[in-house]
Amino acid sequence: MAPKSKSNQDPNFKPGSKVEIMSDEAGFRGSFYIGTVVKATRTPEFTVRYEKLFEDEEGTKPLQETVNEFQIRPIAPREKKREFKFSEEVDAFHNDGWWEGVITEVNENGKFAVFFRSTKEQIEFVEEDLRLHREWVNGEWKPPLDREEEKGEIEEVKEKGNKDSRKKKKLSEEDENEVTKEVKRRVSERVPNTTLVKPIESLKDVKFSKGMLVEVSSDEDGFKGAWFAASIVEPVGKDKYLVEYKSLRTEDDSGFLREEVNTMHIRPPPPQTVVVDHFKKLEEVDALYNDVWWVGVVSKVNTFPKYVVYFKDTGEELEFKHSDLRPHQDWINGKWVAPSHALKL
Repeated sequence: MAPKSKSNQDPNFKPGSKVEIMSDEAGFRGSFYIGTVVKATRTPEFTVRYEKLFEDEEGTKPLQETVNEFQIRPIAPREKKREFKFSEEVDAFHNDGWWEGVITEVNENGKFAVFFRSTKEQIEFVEEDLRLHREWVNGEWKPPLDREEEKGEIEEVKEKGNKDSRKKKKLSEEDENEVTKEVKRRVSERVPNTTLVKPIESLKDVKFSKGMLVEVSSDEDGFKGAWFAASIVEPVGKDKYLVEYKSLRTEDDSGFLREEVNTMHIRPPPPQTVVVDHFKKLEEVDALYNDVWWVGVVSKVNTFPKYVVYFKDTGEELEFKHSDLRPHQDWINGKWVAPSHALKL
């Protein structure tokens, strides 16, 4: 028998519901696109129709596909007005989707530089194209939207629904503000716009010496958000190094695996930060699992010293000891940046 799903009984995901759909395509994982639930089955799968992604070049036939339940969530709430700050975790609206990133610069022209871990790119955005990053965990948004904001948002959604019922073929003003010039781009052309990318020269300028301890990330399926301990063997060509992993073995188990890696996937080990007190709920952490550090969020604080950590990319929650966690930090522009405390409120 096919496994039953709890999500198809959730009123947030009934047919006709507006949702955000996480892409599972290489290069787009972690980005969310707005769509509508077309069909809910008794299995953990849903048929969805995208709002701004089309099957044809003319933009007349919205893309429709089947996705897993962990790939959908309700439309994320957002504040009507927010003063974004350096190092805050945000979602940025780019190429018809919402991409998770961290603010690395607050510029005087009112724009914000956002760094994307998945692509190692930094792009500049206006305030209107940003929202505070939130996670949909166990049927709730974390951190939750302020009650007054939430009340206003519900009224706004109702009003928008009334407008849509009267003018189905006409986009509301709110939608028009979010639609980009690539609305009619085919799915096969869903490539991030690099014309706004600000090169991060420090990634190329970092010099790693022979024998230096480093951490290495991977783009392979199932390993996004994971950092492997390794050491530098030698440089090999431009922007590449031969590394030897500390925990990965060769297929014949004759030794530790060696691999050529681009510098964009290499960073020094983060500085040790001893957390004497407890980690807090919603705090972003790295969790040591199978000798690999994985990025997650504390979803529950159990009896000390144990915590439940939620991993967004897999939708899993696992329990860890205090000693197997460390505060999460990002290596950006040659510096270590800790996430803003905004997510921990």
